[in-house]
Amino acid sequence: MTNPLPDAGLGVFLLLRLRQARHQATALRGEGMVKVASIVVSCGCVAIFAFVVALIGFHFLQKQKLPLGGDIIGLLLDMFFFTLSGLLVFSGGLILYGSLYDSQEAAFLLSKPVPDDRVYAHQFVGSLAVSSAAFVLLALPLLLAYGISLGAGWLYYLLMPLFFLLFPLAPASLGGIVCLGLVRWMPNRRKEALIAIIVFVILAGLVWLGAGLWRLRPGANSSDDEALNEVLGHVRFASAKILPSHWTGRGLRHAARGEFEPAFRYLAMLFSAGTAMFCLSAWVASLWYRIGLDRLSQRGRKAFKQRFVWMDRLPNLVPGIGPAERALLLKDFRTFRRDPRQWGQMLVFLVLLGFYFSSLRRMFPGDIGWVFRNGLSLMNLMVVGMLLCASCGRFIFPLISLEGKRVWLLGLTPLPRWAWLRGKMAFSVILCILFALPLLLYSDISLGMPPTLVLLHQFAGLCLAFGLSALSAGLGAVWPNFREKDPSKIAVGYGGTLSLILGLAYLLGLVGLVAAPWHILAGLGGNGQFPWWGWLIISPTALLGAGLAF
Repeated sequence: MTNPLPDAGLGVFLLLRLRQARHQATALRGEGMVKVASIVVSCGCVAIFAFVVALIGFHFLQKQKLPLGGDIIGLLLDMFFFTLSGLLVFSGGLILYGSLYDSQEAAFLLSKPVPDDRVYAHQFVGSLAVSSAAFVLLALPLLLAYGISLGAGWLYYLLMPLFFLLFPLAPASLGGIVCLGLVRWMPNRRKEALIAIIVFVILAGLVWLGAGLWRLRPGANSSDDEALNEVLGHVRFASAKILPSHWTGRGLRHAARGEFEPAFRYLAMLFSAGTAMFCLSAWVASLWYRIGLDRLSQRGRKAFKQRFVWMDRLPNLVPGIGPAERALLLKDFRTFRRDPRQWGQMLVFLVLLGFYFSSLRRMFPGDIGWVFRNGLSLMNLMVVGMLLCASCGRFIFPLISLEGKRVWLLGLTPLPRWAWLRGKMAFSVILCILFALPLLLYSDISLGMPPTLVLLHQFAGLCLAFGLSALSAGLGAVWPNFREKDPSKIAVGYGGTLSLILGLAYLLGLVGLVAAPWHILAGLGGNGQFPWWGWLIISPTALLGAGLAF
């Protein structure tokens, strides 16, 4: 009779994570300093831009005599962390699904005498690091600007990293529970259930937004104070005392004021709630993980139902490509729509930008002058362009690499290699146009911009769609990685990082040539009137920008 193996707990998995991180750092150094410098520079540019914008925003609020340590700013911080919590639930669940059910490492560990909850915890740590990286990049510049504007002391900067470390734990654990439940109880309908959840969240957000806009309709309030109270009352649910997002905002505000005891109390509450949610998700994994994996792998093939056949007609609308290229385009399109981890992330950004642009209708055009609206319109164009750049680097650049060993099959087809790229590029252009042009149109209409600028922004969106798609597809063919199956790891490689940097440079150059001259000339007068002689300047620069794209 053999003795049972001793349970090493989570310590051995933490050592494994540390060793993997050390090996990745060694491999990164072996590839030279170009990749490290490019990653640092690109992340630094994004962080500096967010920091400057946040600092200007807080300075503007101070000029309006709005106390940064008051309840209004506290409510906005609560809403900010509440929104981030929702994003972490969604993104954490999607990333964890790939780590648990579509990972060779997880399959290897499950074949060994390792408890299911240990495997879950090991994969949870990796997915948490990936899903919270964007949160740190977005929230850190904002909170640094808040602390500098408020004149916070050393306690604020000491506790900020601890709040960053503990805040994602609870929402990511909730996302893990949802992921385990969907696979355990609906292995054959998990995509439909995910779509139903997304649709429900979108409808709830639209109802909430519509109710707020109805309360702010003309004539509904007799004074600006009543309108402000209506707006604050509409988002006061984010300050519920049972929410960890509220504890994060309150703890940071107390730390900024140098209040030691309440700051540490909220930090302790966040720690206890996060660890409790993680333990609960690990317990659920011990019950549901292996059962869900077995049901997922043993499900039989059912008769194919063409439920989304109408979507497959979209590639037929693309002009200028042949039947063989159209077939490759249809393959990429079907692969994309069948993977919720791909389109789900784009849908989150689309919904958030839709909510943001919807709020502009009532908050800005009637109350703030032309100069501010002009700058805000240009900033919205930059935001949409940056999202296009990130989406192309994340989803389009890995397309050639994801073909893997099937590339030799493509080589046997009677198609030149440039035809493969045309199919990938056409797929990217379709997604970018469907994503960018409606958002830009809605933003300009909400801000009340003139028709000439609306058309100019639509032209800039088309140039961005074609240029960024060509960059991502072309560089993906120049630097393929056929050994890696995870598109996120392909996107953060040397080629993906270079694609992101070149895409950002192209974005700045195109906006500077096509849209920025109009905004500068129209802003000089202060009344929104664009001089007729301005077209003599914009026409050649716009043609030059079109030449860069096409």
